[in-house]
Amino acid sequence: MIHATEAKQLSRAASSLLFTGLDFATKPNGLYPSEDFEKVLARSAFDGEFVHTTAKELQLARGEDIDLQNRSPLAKSLLYHLRGLSPDTIDAQFDGVRAVTFAHARRQRAFARPVDVALDIHEWLYYGSAETPHVCAINPDRGTNLAYAFVTLCIVDPAVRFTLACESIEADDSRTLRESIRRLIATARQFVQINRVYCDRGFYRVALIETLADLDVEFVVRAPKTVGVKRALDAHDEPTFVTDYEMVRKNPPTGRVSVTLVVVPHRSRDDDSLCLVTNRDVSVEFAEPLAEAYRRRWGIETSYRKIGEFLPRTSSPTFAVRLFEFLFAVAMYNLWILVCFCLVEQRVLTDRPAVSTALFRLFVLSLPDG
Repeated sequence: MIHATEAKQLSRAASSLLFTGLDFATKPNGLYPSEDFEKVLARSAFDGEFVHTTAKELQLARGEDIDLQNRSPLAKSLLYHLRGLSPDTIDAQFDGVRAVTFAHARRQRAFARPVDVALDIHEWLYYGSAETPHVCAINPDRGTNLAYAFVTLCIVDPAVRFTLACESIEADDSRTLRESIRRLIATARQFVQINRVYCDRGFYRVALIETLADLDVEFVVRAPKTVGVKRALDAHDEPTFVTDYEMVRKNPPTGRVSVTLVVVPHRSRDDDSLCLVTNRDVSVEFAEPLAEAYRRRWGIETSYRKIGEFLPRTSSPTFAVRLFEFLFAVAMYNLWILVCFCLVEQRVLTDRPAVSTALFRLFVLSLPDG
């Protein structure tokens, strides 16, 4: 049984880990204190609304007589301060929040065992100019081919599905991703022992496979039906098989890397296969369990959806604003995971989180205004 009072206290305590770690560089004689900015961001994050709207809601709740047709001065002040922060300053602030959050998680023995993690790219769609700094070209999606892109490393175990590390990228070329992967793995290793890394087809590249191998991590990567993979499929009559395979890059810089190709029947499509490459020795008997383990990486999609539930809406093209708000969403998501983990042993219904995001929102936003 989970008592509302305890869940509320934990949620408020968790949110304080975030808010005490933020510095908006406000001045003592400023028109609005940083506490106002925190409340606007939290409301925007939970409501998925623009800060100008949530700032007006906050001011109206206080009984202020504001101009409803003009932009909120409180929101303008918040955005002004966010634009004044450098990306390095923003990263450092949220690095501190992450360290404190994971210190509390470690005390709860959240990372007592090695964890499986997944690498992926989160695309925050952008509808402005392609010349906007830090915007990445992507495949067309919902009316745009532009996005602010973030590579993330998440734990796939549902009980501790923390986002361990993330960073922005301006392109998804192999060189950029290689360096990003190295930094993310190094960051994650400060907090957990990595058991295995899962990646989708976007990471099926010789350079990236070499990087994962150099980092001495066990990996499983979804393989697209390339010419080489199709040739291997044609060479085997059985639906489940394991074989040595060589990935080849013919365009400069050329490269080759030896892996193990694991093929099992597709779960939902007849006459189709799920193809994976890995650097571990796999027997045919272990092929299906490995594929089942890989399917759990789709938990990262749940993480992305939940992170989206904490992401404020914005039309700002300023990278500092986008970076701050995305890292704010990741931090708030991790704190929700922390609260759920602290209450995990008290659950009666084990197939759902101890506290829903809706209730977590209610508990955090129930802090008195003033």
